[in-house]
Amino acid sequence: MQEALRAVKAALGADAVILETAEVAGAVTVTAGPPDESGPAPAVAAPRAPRPAGPEGDLAGELRALVGVVRDLVHEHRRQPAPSLAPELQRLHRVLLAQGVDGVIAGALVRETAERLGPGMALDAALAEALAGEPPAAAGRRVRLLIGPPGDGKTMTLAKLAAQARRGGRRVRLITADTYRVGAVAELETYGRALGARVDVVAGADELERALADAADADLVLVDTPGAGPGQTAELAELGALVDAAGAAASRTLVASAATGSCAAERTCQAFAALRPDACVLTKLDVAPGGAMLAMLWRHGVPVSHVATGRRIPDDLQSATPDRLASCVLAS
Repeated sequence: MQEALRAVKAALGADAVILETAEVAGAVTVTAGPPDESGPAPAVAAPRAPRPAGPEGDLAGELRALVGVVRDLVHEHRRQPAPSLAPELQRLHRVLLAQGVDGVIAGALVRETAERLGPGMALDAALAEALAGEPPAAAGRRVRLLIGPPGDGKTMTLAKLAAQARRGGRRVRLITADTYRVGAVAELETYGRALGARVDVVAGADELERALADAADADLVLVDTPGAGPGQTAELAELGALVDAAGAAASRTLVASAATGSCAAERTCQAFAALRPDACVLTKLDVAPGGAMLAMLWRHGVPVSHVATGRRIPDDLQSATPDRLASCVLAS
């Protein structure tokens, strides 16, 4: 990595703007741009765009625009005025950085917000449009697996989703595959008794398949899974087996804490990418505004279906509308 960075600075100068660095399969890639308009074109190696890339020409144009935004944001970060950014966009950038959002992602989100910020339009409305993506598919799925790092609130989220479904008159079945955490089974069984929902305990993918087949009469089946951290290879492989056993029709909902920092958010999204999460529940918004995790989910194209703001069941779980997500980002 140090050799690659030295090569970039040799080509673009000591003040080159480093957009991103990555190490994949033993190869080092660096995305960088010149320090000013008079410098050479951006040097790019295996970039990862905030949105899926289109044709090569579109990608090059997007990168040039991003370099311009980052150049302005570098001025802002140095406490100097950024003349090409409107004051409200500078404020958004400061808020994102204050919440620990990665600088490159902050620049991309500011740029998309700027594209939607028309005359007389409020910043929160433009940000909401930028954050709005495809609606989460999880809402229409009968089987929903909750996956995520340990301690981020999967079991509590499951209980809230189950309570909301029961309140709507739906038949709910609860399944837990978390036989590792002390008290996990007893906790879910307590929720099941309070909600009048049957709880099944499974150990492994084969038992999950049988439990799902037995739950054919339920309107909604919620599956609690063991927590797995980014560095826990064996646990993630076991979680992958549970996801495969549930089948492609089952939703894979990532449960992630709003208190997660930028580095941990990136590692979490990368670790669970192989499981193809189709929704996320952002928890612990009563503890932190969640900008770093929310921005990382936006970058990876994982829609947020719900936000959790406390421990009350089911009241502290709300649908994640774009306006609600924008208010989370602008909370600080």
